[in-house]
Amino acid sequence: MKKSGFLFLVLFFFCSLTVSFADSNYAQVKNILPAAHPDIQKSDSPSGNKGSDIVLLIDSSGSMRITDPHETRKTAAKLFISLLGSEDRIAIISFGDTARLLMPLSPDTRENHDGFISAINKISSREFSTNIYDGVKKGYDELKTSSAKKKVVILLTDGEMALGSKDKDAAALGSLAALLPELAKSGITLSSIAFSELADAKFLEDLAKACGGFFSLALTENDINVIFAEMFEKIRSPDEVPFDGNSFIIDKDIKEATVFVSKKAGTTTTLVEPSGMKNTPVRFGKNIRWFETRLFDLITVTEPAPGKWKVNLSTEDGNRVFVITDLSLRSSFDSNFVNDNEKVKGEAWLERDGVTLKEKDFLDQVSFSAELAGPDGKSSKIPLQANGPSFSFAFEAPEKGDYNFTLLAEGKTFRRTKIVPFMSVEPPPVSQAVHKGPSAPESKEKKAAPSDILWEHALIRFGFVNGVLMAAACTILLAWKAANIIRNRKTKNRKMASKKK
Repeated sequence: MKKSGFLFLVLFFFCSLTVSFADSNYAQVKNILPAAHPDIQKSDSPSGNKGSDIVLLIDSSGSMRITDPHETRKTAAKLFISLLGSEDRIAIISFGDTARLLMPLSPDTRENHDGFISAINKISSREFSTNIYDGVKKGYDELKTSSAKKKVVILLTDGEMALGSKDKDAAALGSLAALLPELAKSGITLSSIAFSELADAKFLEDLAKACGGFFSLALTENDINVIFAEMFEKIRSPDEVPFDGNSFIIDKDIKEATVFVSKKAGTTTTLVEPSGMKNTPVRFGKNIRWFETRLFDLITVTEPAPGKWKVNLSTEDGNRVFVITDLSLRSSFDSNFVNDNEKVKGEAWLERDGVTLKEKDFLDQVSFSAELAGPDGKSSKIPLQANGPSFSFAFEAPEKGDYNFTLLAEGKTFRRTKIVPFMSVEPPPVSQAVHKGPSAPESKEKKAAPSDILWEHALIRFGFVNGVLMAAACTILLAWKAANIIRNRKTKNRKMASKKK
């Protein structure tokens, strides 16, 4: 009986330990969500940004051959690297069965350009599994010692955790749950891009929300390029000038302009200078760098001539003009997620050389406006209230989905714009809400928090495994007892037979 009791205690301890491990991971995720999810009405001014450390985490599983047949994710990654500057560092990681570091964190300089391109070209679509945990862990290892102001993991995938068995998936989800607080503690945000409707968009959205990142769903080839341009806006908060139809205005304060033109396959872009000179991908000025692909062009002009520039556009979606200038439009609102029907407040102001402009005579000549475009494609004007050198605004996102908040500052000689893409989501439970406001009427049907949805299936699997182990322990104990009874009876019978003789 001592052996059976010992065996039972060992198995019971193992089961209890497994349950405790799962519960601990779950508690860690629930506890970290409020800290990892930034206050949606506050953000640091981007004027002090001196560079970011970014890990591109790219799916190499076999299903990408179907969801990304033209390998648009690789082209978009090259676009993103081209938009960043030498003060930024980038790492490239491919993940499938396991995660592979193809390029360690390296400055985005011309000297490293060939290394980045070579690393991206090594990404395949041939691996069997989708080990998201291994990829995120490898990205964390690259960034955990970084001292950059912004540390970002960008996850591109078309699937969910898929390691070949439910037990392996559950274990990996548990490990991922335990890793998320470490990312938050290190100041690392995780943004995710889901390819096609086949992706587990809810899982990837929950990951982004839990890690203070940005989530987007790419349903078409061209979506991914526009999303990466938006990612650049989110991470670097660059200065921009707006498109007015097919033209934009360059003023004397602009030292460099980078024009991102989203286009239909088979079309060719032409850039016309104020002088009337035409530039094409095969013939352009000495002060121009031109990166042409099937679905977009990236054109950088140093010391651009002031005046009206024109571009032939085949699509209106996603076109941008990023500029390097001493005159900047800034905003306190830069959130990735907001709660639907919750009032968002913020301010906008102008800076010159990083200093807020306060001269009344100058500001009286500037008009500020704001606009909110919702999931239905319709736009509405947002009123602005003068508040000294800044303008305050407030708005609500009335339905769940993707939005663009656009600010515009327009003077006699210049125009500046700032576009903030964000997603409106269902508010978290009161215990996890970032903002404390008036209590809303309690819903008759209790809804699970995003973190509950994300991890509950992992906990169920852990519970199932524990139940199986407990049943096995009881079965072994009963079998041992039955064998012991049979052995005792045989011994007793032999003794009785011996006495009769």
